[in-house]
Amino acid sequence: MAAGQGHETSFAQVISEWLGVEPEQVRLMTGDSDRVLAGGGSASARSMRLGSWVIAKAADAIVERGRRIAGATLETAEEDIEFDQQRFVIKGTDRGVGLFEVAAAALGDGIPSELRGPLMGVSDETMSIPSYAYTCAVCEVEVDPETGLVDVVRYASIDDCGRAVNPRLVHGQSHGGIAQGIGQALWEACVYDHESGQLLSGSLLDYAMPRADLLPAFDTEISEVPSTTNPLGMRGGSEGGITPGLAAVANAIVDALAEFGVEHIELPATPERVWTAIRTAR
Repeated sequence: MAAGQGHETSFAQVISEWLGVEPEQVRLMTGDSDRVLAGGGSASARSMRLGSWVIAKAADAIVERGRRIAGATLETAEEDIEFDQQRFVIKGTDRGVGLFEVAAAALGDGIPSELRGPLMGVSDETMSIPSYAYTCAVCEVEVDPETGLVDVVRYASIDDCGRAVNPRLVHGQSHGGIAQGIGQALWEACVYDHESGQLLSGSLLDYAMPRADLLPAFDTEISEVPSTTNPLGMRGGSEGGITPGLAAVANAIVDALAEFGVEHIELPATPERVWTAIRTAR
C-alpha cells in the first residue's frame, strides 16, 4: 500500500463518515468510464490523499443540494435545514427527512422543477502541492562471517501518514512494503549475461524473493500528523516501508561488519558479496 491507504474499504469509510451512512450502504464502483468523466488512475501515494478529497467535496455538493430539496419537501427555508446522521432536519425541531427519502423526492413531481433530477455530486480537483509521508526505520541484523549469510532479526518502523483512515490497512501495507525493501536489499537481483545482454533471472526459479520464514515479525506504529496541504490532512501511507528498508538493512550490515573494516556493501547483499567484502577488507 504503497498506493494510498487501502482504496476501496477506506473510500467507503470516507463516504460513510461524510454522509452519515453505514459503510455497507456504500457501493464503490471504479474504472467505469461511462460514469467517470475524468481521472488519472490510482498510482503512487495520491489515491487516498486525492481520492478522499474529491469524494468529500462531492458529498458536500450532495448535502448542499439535498438541503434545498429537503426545504421544499418540508416547506421551510433552505437556511433552516441542517444535515446530520443521514437526515435533513429543521433546526430546533424533530421534523426531518432522510437522505434516501430526499433522493427519491428529487425524482418526483412534488418539488420545483429546477430541483428535480438525480441527487448527485461531482468533484474534479487538481492537487498541485505535494504531501509527503515520513518514516523512521530501525533494523537489526546478524551476519555469519564464515558464510556471509545475513539474518534480519528485528525491524521496527514508524510511519507518519497524516490522518490514518484505516489503520489496520496502513499497518498491513507497511508490512508488505518492509518485506519488499528487505527483499531488494538482500536477495532480489536482475542478472544479465555480459555478452548477450540476456536476462538470466527471468523467473522465480532464478529471481530470489523474500519468504515469510526469512523475515521476523515487524514492529510498526503510526504517527498521525495531519498534512497542511490538503483539507483532510492526508499523506501517503506505507511507502515508508519500502524506501528506507534498503538503507536500514544496508547500514545495519555495514555496522555489523565494521570490526572487519567493511565500509560499504553493494546491494543486494547476497552471502557471496558479504563474504567477499569481509575477505577483501581483511
